[in-house]
Amino acid sequence: MNIDLLIKMTNEIGAFFAGTTDAPEASRAVAAHLKRYWEPRMRAQMIAYYEQRQGAGLTDLAMNAVALMAAESKAQPATSPAEPGAKA
Repeated sequence: MNIDLLIKMTNEIGAFFAGTTDAPEASRAVAAHLKRYWEPRMRAQMIAYYEQRQGAGLTDLAMNAVALMAAESKAQPATSPAEPGAKA
């Protein structure tokens, strides 16, 4: 998808949530919205853009939301499920 469109949409979502609560909670709400409604490829593209370009073009609130998603994606273990019968 066009990264400019993803940036625009992320900023618009951020603008919506900006008026609902304080900045940290609004950032969490934007991140939750992106995780819930965006397909994984869109989220991955936005995270990659954030990491490569430091979120250029994103508002502070939107950038904080993407930073939360990026941190969460790095924190998830990259292990495969245990095989049946394996001891833990």
